[in-house]
Amino acid sequence: MMITETEVVARFSQLNTLVLEHWIAVGWLKPHRGGEGFLFDDADIARTQLLCDLSYDMDLRDEEMAMVVSLMDQLHSTRSLLRAMTAAVHSQPNEIREAILTRVRLHLAPPNPDRD
Repeated sequence: MMITETEVVARFSQLNTLVLEHWIAVGWLKPHRGGEGFLFDDADIARTQLLCDLSYDMDLRDEEMAMVVSLMDQLHSTRSLLRAMTAAVHSQPNEIREAILTRVRLHLAPPNPDRD
């Protein structure tokens, strides 16, 4: 379900149109463009809630918000990549899948001081 900018501002008591438009302008929110303005989907609403929490409840300034949003986006991208890689590994024959998993386990194993 898509909702308008006015409906988003009404949903969050601390939020006002100027702040919402600022978050869009700096790229922290990327709602869809509709004929009569911005339209927000469920993901946009969840992100707006998070930005409100960070801004109003945790009192983060723009510089801090930019860093947190960047890190969140990097984490999201990394999770998406990991899901894709996991699916690719699982689609391989057992022999190849086991070889990949063995290499991953070796890579993740703690260093052995006796081997160095």
